[in-house]
Amino acid sequence: MITGASLTLSLHDYFMKIGLVGEAPNDTTAIQNLLSRKYPDFDFVTLLNRITGSMLDNKKSFRRLLRIEYEEQQPDIVIFIRDLDALENDRTAKRRRQAIFSYSNRIVDRTGIALLNIYELEALILADINTFNNYYGTEVAEFADPMMVPTPKEVLINATRGSEQFNESHNPALFSLLNFNIVAERCRYFSAFIRRFDRLIATIS
Repeated sequence: MITGASLTLSLHDYFMKIGLVGEAPNDTTAIQNLLSRKYPDFDFVTLLNRITGSMLDNKKSFRRLLRIEYEEQQPDIVIFIRDLDALENDRTAKRRRQAIFSYSNRIVDRTGIALLNIYELEALILADINTFNNYYGTEVAEFADPMMVPTPKEVLINATRGSEQFNESHNPALFSLLNFNIVAERCRYFSAFIRRFDRLIATIS
């Protein structure tokens, strides 16, 4: 029998399916591992696993393949994960990414939400740099604002020279260790994304 607090969650909460579209399989797996810390009951599925990087900007093939996988998987929400590859004050780069997201969102019947990493995905690691230090045995100082660090990936690579050097392929394992609350507290773009994501979930649940 379901009683008490169990009634506060609908069955849909347990079976909500979240599609992930990213620039590389490591990116989508990393974000899935991080989001699973807060949303352990969601079913995360990767869409377009064989399309990477600039291939996402090829409208013709992207539209056809995304629509096929979207209709096969039928996710409730699709998260589009992209790097801005620029700092947050670069309006041209933002407009370019927003145009791509708007086009992509129409393909998935406007169920999409953008996770735009500033400068790039590794900014989320900078937000919880203590986890990175513990993993690699480094002593990288905390960053006041991870979003203001150009090329955070290079920062992590340089910090691990002479030891087990950081590589993008390490991201899934690292992101499974990150403290979700610390990342959300210290990375403004991620906390803003989570607020929008939660509001979108509320409209579906």
